[in-house]
Amino acid sequence: MARIAVIGSGAVGLFYGAQFVLAGHDVRFLLRRDFARIAADGIRIDTTATTEIASARDGSSIVLPPTSFRACRDVDACALGGRPEWILLAVKTTAIAEVLPMVAALADAGTAVAVLCNGLGVEERVATRLPPESVFGALAQVCLRRREDGTVHHQAQGKLLLGHLRDDPDRLARLSQLVGGAGIASEACGCLLEARWRKLVWNFPFNGLSVALDADTATILATPERCALVAELMAEIIAAANADLAAAGKTSRIDAASWILEMMRRTRAMGAYATSTLLDLRAGSALEVEALFAEPVRRALAAGIAAPRMTTLLEQVRERAGG
Repeated sequence: MARIAVIGSGAVGLFYGAQFVLAGHDVRFLLRRDFARIAADGIRIDTTATTEIASARDGSSIVLPPTSFRACRDVDACALGGRPEWILLAVKTTAIAEVLPMVAALADAGTAVAVLCNGLGVEERVATRLPPESVFGALAQVCLRRREDGTVHHQAQGKLLLGHLRDDPDRLARLSQLVGGAGIASEACGCLLEARWRKLVWNFPFNGLSVALDADTATILATPERCALVAELMAEIIAAANADLAAAGKTSRIDAASWILEMMRRTRAMGAYATSTLLDLRAGSALEVEALFAEPVRRALAAGIAAPRMTTLLEQVRERAGG
């Protein structure tokens, strides 16, 4: 049994944290607005059947009583009974600067951090406060939404792409074992930077177009012209990814044809999904412009990739975000 702290108890943190609770781990959720409700009522997740999450294979509801985990108001409460061996960092990248002191205060020499945030450069920011060898990426291929009442709706999928900041296979094997033991499908990626770009091949076009068009994924793919635009954006992102990988001295590359087909297949399978960035826009919350859109464009241009479609979409997202 591992001690696991979840920082960022939105839909992603609650969903994956719950899988570790079900696997028998000592899980502590650091909570803010939902502390009183979750401490009193527990966690409810309504799932859609998927083979990628053991607890969701039949599409039933997961109900965790508050006695099965620890609801915490602050870092000190999370540290009671021993500091965590793992921290799952599942906040929006707009909150990274705010939560990094909490991560550093909660961790000790034996703590590892798995970053479930979107975008580029997040693990590197965590490594400014913790040893780089203790920092991992866990990139979620999942459709989730936290409802107004604090319950979570799981719409599709759930697989994690796993990587280590220093691409250490032995350290990565520890995270793979932990994740697999919780019934979560995963892929161990030999290069974390490649995995980050693979996730962006989906996140950049669909999160961006959902905001630009005020549309869910099914609406985005409803016309041949938009399907073509998505494929063109994906191809441009992969060109940027491979140039960035080369500039970083990495040997791995993303095959455009096969990965675009896979991303389109997964998107059509998930149905009409409102992306997290669209939900943030509708809620009046800050959008993850920098890590999710601006940093990929910066790296594309720095690597000599013109990226006109990426640049245009970045400008549209910035406009919708209010500059």
